[in-house]
Amino acid sequence: MTEQGIILNRLLDKYENSKHLSDPGTSLRRVMLRVEKKDFPEYIYEDAAIRDSYNEEALELEKQHLVQLEWVKGRPLLSSIVLRLDQIMQCYSYAERVHPKVRASQVVKLVDSSLEGVTVPWIVAWKTDICRLATEQLKIPAFCKTDDTLLQDLLCSLREYSALSGSITMRAFSSKCFSDTKYFERNVRDLFLRIAKKYDTDLALSCDENELGEKEQLAFLGIYARPELYELAGTCNIRTNQGDIYVGAAPYGLALPSTLVDSITTIDLTTIQSITFIENKTNYDEYVVSGKQSEELVIYHGGFLSPQKRKLFALIAQAATAAIKIQFWADIDMGGFRMFNNLQKLIPSLVPMRMSGEFVDTFHQNGLARSELYLSKLRAARQNGEYPLFEDAIEKILKYGITIEQEIFLT
Repeated sequence: MTEQGIILNRLLDKYENSKHLSDPGTSLRRVMLRVEKKDFPEYIYEDAAIRDSYNEEALELEKQHLVQLEWVKGRPLLSSIVLRLDQIMQCYSYAERVHPKVRASQVVKLVDSSLEGVTVPWIVAWKTDICRLATEQLKIPAFCKTDDTLLQDLLCSLREYSALSGSITMRAFSSKCFSDTKYFERNVRDLFLRIAKKYDTDLALSCDENELGEKEQLAFLGIYARPELYELAGTCNIRTNQGDIYVGAAPYGLALPSTLVDSITTIDLTTIQSITFIENKTNYDEYVVSGKQSEELVIYHGGFLSPQKRKLFALIAQAATAAIKIQFWADIDMGGFRMFNNLQKLIPSLVPMRMSGEFVDTFHQNGLARSELYLSKLRAARQNGEYPLFEDAIEKILKYGITIEQEIFLT
């Protein structure tokens, strides 16, 4: 960067961090570089060649009416360089920079037009936030302050995602957006997920409760690095467009790929009297081997409901008669309670299994100690009526200051 570029850009940086931009007309302070304050470390006045070169370039900026110069009395030594606020747009033009107001307007226009008609709640929330901050405070994300490339890619991804009617593999999604099967993963995925985690509360909760990695987060949103596998065991018959799958033929269950779900036409639960969802994989495996009843369908829940998993569970719930008992087993803690509530929205007849206060009493000596902050959040949740079916369990948790993990049952 030239000496003029260094001077002018340094001044404009200070201007953008001042009230002259954020709250015009409220500050009488000048925007300046002061040599004695080391605002301008490049100006090494002990070196005559460097000093004279910067003096010459600063004088040229003054001739262009972009700055005012102040000198040390009686010496060819700059004291300070003051930005001409009455020429601010010319300063930006000379520096080949875009004024924050202009840039904010550009970003708002681009985001608004690109996401017009999009109704996905978390995308709408992000759009609203971005446009509000840009309009009211001239704040735009760091990744698009000077260049539209990543913003354009992100908006393309958000627009295509909102148009999806079902799940899709990450490679196919990338090809759909960019005609390149790996472009999304390499260039957009991380930003896409950061936004989704911030504005999709269900995804954020699942990440907190299950420590989801990037692949699981995308699966939650319906974008798969590879097909998920859904494990279940029991004497049910799954009918597809291509034929029937009798799950009972596998004594300890089998796994269905998520790509199969859209092909399922009906699920026959004629021989099933109860359905049990188990959140923890180890407990699921142990239960299938040693606890499952002959007329019971056992399903590995896995902690969160991706779109395809939700679709499969909905098909199972639709096939279940009123006489079939449907239950859910997870950790006896806020995460388990939330998972129950989410699944109950899909299956209203769902009831808890091994999640009552008596099990907290039984296993409290081996429970997981919780902080006062955690317990206070649980108290607040109870007061707000968030977990009505777990009142007795919450009372015991608060009594002992612990929660119960599923694996304890295996001991």
